[in-house]
Amino acid sequence: MGQEFTIAAEQFAALRREFVFKIDGDRPILYPLDYINTHIHILQPIQGFVLSLLDGRTRFSDLDRMFRALFPESPLPLLDLLASVDTLVRNKVSMAGIGRDGLIEVSDAPIPHAPRFDSRHFVVGGDDFRTVMGDVKQRFRLRAPINVYTVTTHRCHTDCLYCYADRKKLPEMALSRWQEILAEMAGLGVRLCSPDNGDTFARKDGVDIIESMLRNDMHFLLSTKIFLSKPTIGRLMEAGLGEKVNGVIDRPVQLSIDSVDEALGMRLLNVTKPRHQKNVETFNNFMSFGIMPIVKCVVTGLNANQPLPIVEQFYALGGRRFSFVRYTRSLHRHTDDLFLGPQHAETLTRQFAEIRERFPDIVLNENVSLSAGGPIVLTAELKQRLWDGRIGCGGGWHSLGIGPDGKAFLCEQMAYEEPYFVGDASRQTIAEIWNSDAMMAFIHPSRDQFAGTTCETCPGFESCMWEKGRCYRDAYYSYGTIFTAPPLCPNNERPGVRLG
Repeated sequence: MGQEFTIAAEQFAALRREFVFKIDGDRPILYPLDYINTHIHILQPIQGFVLSLLDGRTRFSDLDRMFRALFPESPLPLLDLLASVDTLVRNKVSMAGIGRDGLIEVSDAPIPHAPRFDSRHFVVGGDDFRTVMGDVKQRFRLRAPINVYTVTTHRCHTDCLYCYADRKKLPEMALSRWQEILAEMAGLGVRLCSPDNGDTFARKDGVDIIESMLRNDMHFLLSTKIFLSKPTIGRLMEAGLGEKVNGVIDRPVQLSIDSVDEALGMRLLNVTKPRHQKNVETFNNFMSFGIMPIVKCVVTGLNANQPLPIVEQFYALGGRRFSFVRYTRSLHRHTDDLFLGPQHAETLTRQFAEIRERFPDIVLNENVSLSAGGPIVLTAELKQRLWDGRIGCGGGWHSLGIGPDGKAFLCEQMAYEEPYFVGDASRQTIAEIWNSDAMMAFIHPSRDQFAGTTCETCPGFESCMWEKGRCYRDAYYSYGTIFTAPPLCPNNERPGVRLG
């Protein structure tokens, strides 16, 4: 935990508002409001119940007396039970950094903004909890998704060389249907959505869609390459873009800037008209409303000399948040020239060292400088370690995707086609899709579907498929089928394609 967890008798305690805490079927769950990589904590029934007691208004000494009256034979005191959950959260800090301060806010005075819970809803029977947690098919699957990829369009005003999205032209569901879907998501308790795989603003009603997301209290990353005027941003501000989620979390805005050199930028974006000055104007327009965009660059073999010039230019404009990500293989368009290799290592290492020295006050996220030496050599030991530490796929377990025409999918980087659809939101509700036969068949494949592969006879098949999860996207990229082991599987000796 890094520090001693304590609450004094006369202090007050509450759950931090960066977290969602609720009952999912027969178990209490807890997760951070992080749209990138959500750690879902399934709690023991007694852990969930004691968390529900924290209201920020009752002194801890009174809560402790109540706990001892309700659980006179508990082997652990109230403080130790709360500490166990706080430790769980600190040990799994989310990608957004949520959790580094722990789960519980402690104060010498009542906490007026504290979330309050009806503890009666958190009374979970031990037998019911053990039944659901004893079923490998149900253990980590939630009763409803918590994150929905809301891909309203495949269209974009650019045609980036490195884009991983499927740019297939499709009919698009009407604004009214998207508004219904967003309202249903809110009714199911969904707080996270991801409007990506196309630029929502490429739709004439794109601003209306983003407004609907805001009015349904969704947390999301607003990422775009499109010029946005002050009046347009003003509409989004009126809808709540500048308001913090749960009063504590900013909705980030991200602008894709891959080069300050206009000719190089046009080549990367595969466009015929200059765009960089409009990107700068969009950045300044957001800054005028008090919103500092994240400047994101996809670093390829073509623009490996651009990180430092990008930081220099946008730092001078007030930018302090930068993200540099290395190019990875796309299913839909790809050339090996876009990969970073040993020839780029020196310039990237030098640039990022200079960035850190000259601009110590920026927030810098990058996975480029240490990976520019070329592909990692996968020893058997490294392969096993990566496999054991894999995050797993959340598609169908806690996340869902809805495409422009309503088709439901589970991985935004897979082929957007049959047989990889699990429903159709143009005629089904989110709940119907989530519990459909098509969904269950997809996330619970049988050994027979893996006939002739190492998976067919693997003793860890059930755990791999339904507990830890495997990346069927990587299997598809390398071997053209999802019904085989991905390249990182220690039992798979076949070489896979280079992904990054």
